Amino acid sequence: MDYKIIEFNPKEASDDFWEIYFEFMETNFKHHNPDDPLPNREGVIQRQKTKAPYYHIKRWLAITPENKVIAWGGFGTVVEGSSDYEENKNLCSMNIAVLADYVRKGIGTDVLKRAVQEAQILGRTTIEVSTDNNPGRAFLDHFGAQLTIEGAENRLDLEDVDWVLMQSWVDEGPKRAEEVTIESFYECPEEILEEYSELYTEALNMQPLGDTEHRANIDGKLRREMEQRFKDIGYTNYTLISREKDGRISGLTEILHDSREGHRILQELTGVRPEFRGRGLGKWLKGQMILHVRDNYPDVEVIITGNVEANAPMFSINDRMGFKKHKTADSYKFQTEEIARRLGI
Repeated sequence: MDYKIIEFNPKEASDDFWEIYFEFMETNFKHHNPDDPLPNREGVIQRQKTKAPYYHIKRWLAITPENKVIAWGGFGTVVEGSSDYEENKNLCSMNIAVLADYVRKGIGTDVLKRAVQEAQILGRTTIEVSTDNNPGRAFLDHFGAQLTIEGAENRLDLEDVDWVLMQSWVDEGPKRAEEVTIESFYECPEEILEEYSELYTEALNMQPLGDTEHRANIDGKLRREMEQRFKDIGYTNYTLISREKDGRISGLTEILHDSREGHRILQELTGVRPEFRGRGLGKWLKGQMILHVRDNYPDVEVIITGNVEANAPMFSINDRMGFKKHKTADSYKFQTEEIARRLGI
């Protein structure tokens, strides 16, 4: 079939072009998420136009002569200047989406070639990618991608929450972890910025990572850049931390919320340092957070989070809270030169 692949720069896109882009995006979204409200268009544009700190990003679209977008590809990699560059300078990430009526026609393969060529140009030796649908898995299996870890998107409907149980977790917290306090912030206080960033890095890397190669290294500067980006793309980022008697930060949990998609909240990272576990801090933090959501976000209907299958402690807490698997979300990787040979690049 007749189509061309073009590079897509959101900052230069006209209103008319955004219309054909959204026709593609919303059709694809509804195919894979038939029961979910469509993403807010203003939020989508804002997120795509906002520069990510220390990240090189490229996007491509497959488009027909009739100006119909039939596929999308995205590529990203960390660049020098970021605190996690050294750990991840060999890595890049990629995502591809093709409309259901156009799969198995070589379109996804052509988009994949663009991403692999970009990885070669930048000297990235490993390409990491994830998928939450069967056509995506079939595509990755076809090209010999290695499954690195199995994960899932889990959801909690607030109407199903046992609020008595959640309050009991909060009430038990000070009894099991004496003299520990819970503190909150939207922007990390300067006096704990480096300590918090260290804990945040540790919590990210404590998660079961399987054969994925990405490793976090968040310093205070990068944390501030992340906070600014959340604001720039319209998210409220709210964090709870537990602080020990001696002042050390022992645990954290955080949420993201965009008022334009007010029916949902994203439950992001939760972690407790190993030496402070066994006293119910994870339950206390998660319980206090969901009570905060109930009391401050009356329009929220669902909390969405991600878990890898191997993360038993967090899975246990989420299961008792009432989270249920919504769909699988697995991670894969390619070795750049190997996939380049398969593609004849």
